[in-house]
Amino acid sequence: MNINYFRDIETNILENESLREPQKQAYYEVYEHFIRKESDKHAIVVLPTGVGKTGLMSILPYNISSGRVLIIAPQLTVKDTIVKQLDSSSSQNFLTKLGIITNPHNLPQMIEYDGENTPQSILDMANIVITNIQKLQSRNNSSLLRRLPKDYFDMIIIDEGHHSAAKTWLENLDHFSKAKVVKITATPYRSDNKPLSGELIYKYKLSQAMAKGYVKSLEKFDYIPQELRLTIDKNEDKTYSVQEILDLNLKDNDWITRTVAYSDDCKRDVVLESIALLNEKRRGTTVPHKIIAVASNIDEAIKIEQMYKDQGVEAVIIHSDLGEFEKRRAFSDIENNRVKVVVNINMMGEGYDHKYLSVAAIFRVFKNLSPYEQFIGRILRVIPDNEVVKASDNIGSVVVHKNLGLDELWEYYKRQLQESDIIKELKEFDDEIIPEDPKKIGELSEARVLDVGGAFDNGQGELRKSSYLTTELIKENQREEKERNEKIKSLQELLNISKNEAIQVIDQADSNNSVHKRPDLFYNEKRKNIDVDIRERYVPEILVAANLELDGSELKDNPIFKANNYRWIPQRIKVNGGMLATYFNHYLKTQIGAAKKDWTLEDYDQAFGLLDQQAEYVKTFLACEGED
Repeated sequence: MNINYFRDIETNILENESLREPQKQAYYEVYEHFIRKESDKHAIVVLPTGVGKTGLMSILPYNISSGRVLIIAPQLTVKDTIVKQLDSSSSQNFLTKLGIITNPHNLPQMIEYDGENTPQSILDMANIVITNIQKLQSRNNSSLLRRLPKDYFDMIIIDEGHHSAAKTWLENLDHFSKAKVVKITATPYRSDNKPLSGELIYKYKLSQAMAKGYVKSLEKFDYIPQELRLTIDKNEDKTYSVQEILDLNLKDNDWITRTVAYSDDCKRDVVLESIALLNEKRRGTTVPHKIIAVASNIDEAIKIEQMYKDQGVEAVIIHSDLGEFEKRRAFSDIENNRVKVVVNINMMGEGYDHKYLSVAAIFRVFKNLSPYEQFIGRILRVIPDNEVVKASDNIGSVVVHKNLGLDELWEYYKRQLQESDIIKELKEFDDEIIPEDPKKIGELSEARVLDVGGAFDNGQGELRKSSYLTTELIKENQREEKERNEKIKSLQELLNISKNEAIQVIDQADSNNSVHKRPDLFYNEKRKNIDVDIRERYVPEILVAANLELDGSELKDNPIFKANNYRWIPQRIKVNGGMLATYFNHYLKTQIGAAKKDWTLEDYDQAFGLLDQQAEYVKTFLACEGED
C-alpha cells in the first residue's frame, strides 16, 4: 500500500463539471483548513441530505490526507451507502462514474472493517477503511482502539457528524488524536441540541440546494379534524376539546400531542390523506412515488402498516427486531418498487437514499429539529430530469395531523422555502453581482445588478542572483530558475498575490497533484465564493428575516444607506435585493481599501470574516427597526 496514495494520484476535481458546486466548495474549504492554514481543529461541513455528502467523502482525502483514511458511519444503512459509492469493483463507483479518476487501476484500496474477521494484513493494505461505530467500541476485543497505533490514520471522516459527541465516538477521536477530522452532517447540532465541537468551515443551506434543484422542493399538508375530542383516563363518558383541556388545566400540550400520536382514529386520518397525496403524485407519471411513514415504536408501526394494507396499498415495515433475511427482503421490495409504503421507526431516519420516497407521513411527536430534519430529508432526494414527467415529481409532500404540534419545526423549512424563492429570483439579476465603481451603475437596468470581473495586475519585480562558477549543473539550474521566476511573476500577475505567496504556490505545484497544478482555479474559486455567499446566503436570509420582498423598495429609506459611502446605492438601484447585494460589495471594498480585482489572498480571508459580521449587524439593525 502506497502511504502517499492520496497525494500522488492524479485526480480531476477542480475542473470536473460533474461535481456539484457545494461538493467543490466544501472540498476547497477542507483543503484550506488543513493544508494552507494547517489547523488541527476538527472541520465541520454542513450539507443538506441529497446534496452529495457521500460524493464529498469520496474526494476529500485527495491532496489533503497523507496516509490512511477512516470513514465512520453511525449505523449499517449509512455504512452500506458509503461502501456502494466507493466500491472499486463496480462501474457505478463515484470516482470513475464522475471522471475523478479515469484509470480504474488508480482507485483506492477500500475495505469494510468487520472486527476480528478483518486480519491486520488486510487493514495494512487499505487506503480507506469504512466501518460503523458499533465496531469501534472499546469494550470489544477487536476494536480498532485496541489494535492500531495512534498515528495509523491521517484522516477521519465522520458521516452524520452530529452523533460524534457520544462516548464511543469521543474515545476513537481521542485515540487517533493526530488525524485530520472532518465531520459531515445535515445539522451542526447534536441530538441534545448543543453545537458540535470543531470549526464550522462550510455550510450549504437547504434553500440553496432547493434553488439549484439538487433536492426536491417541499410542501406540507396538515390534517385538521372538524372537531377533535379527547378523553382522560379512558373515561369515554366525558370528552373535551383541546381548548377545554388547556383552559381547565387538566393536561398540558405534551399530553395532547402524545394522545393524538397514539390515537387510531388520528392515525387512520393521516393514512387516508397520505394515500390520496400518493395517488395524485402517481397520476400522469411513470415515477414510482412512495410514502415513507414514521412511527413512535414497533407496535405503532405494525398498526400503521396494517392500516395501509387495509386500504389495499402494498406496505412494508422496517424495524430493528427484523432478522437479517427479513430486512434484506424488505429493502429489496422497496428498491424494486414492489411496495408503495415504507413504515419505519428510526432505521431509515438518516443515510438511506431512495429517490422515489416523495410523501412523508408523520405519526409521532418530534421534540427537536435534528431527528425531524433527518426524517424529512428522506423525501428530499431529487429525481433525475430524464425520469421526471411533471413538475410535482420533484416536490416532496409532508402530511401530519395538525394536533401533533409540529408547526414550530415546520417553520424552519418554510423559511428555507422562502429563501429558495429569493435565490431563484436573484439569479435573474445575473450570475455576478455588482460593478466595483458606483458611477457605472447608472448605465444599468434598475432590475439588474452586475459584477465586473477583470484581469489581475501586480507590479512587483523579481529577485536576481549570480553564481561564482558556471557549470553545466549551474546552467541547468539557471534555466530552471528562469522558468520558475517567470512562473512566479506570471502567477503574481494572474492572482494578484505577493511574491512569497506565489513562491509557496509554485513549491506546492512541484508535487504530482492536481490541486497544486491549477492554483489559479483554487484561488479563483475563493473569489467566486464571496459572490455566491452574498447572492445565495446573506441577501435571502436578511430579506426573509425582515419580511421584505426581493423586488420591493422599502430599504431605500433605511439608515444603512444614509452614510456618504452608501447614499448613492438607493439612487441607482431600486429594488431591495439589488440594494443589499450592492451594499455588501461596496462595504467590503471600503473595508479592504481596494477593488476586488486588486485583493490579495489575505484580503479574501479577511473579507469572509467581515461579510459575516456585517450581515449579522444588518439583520440585527433591521430587526430593531421593526420593533420601533
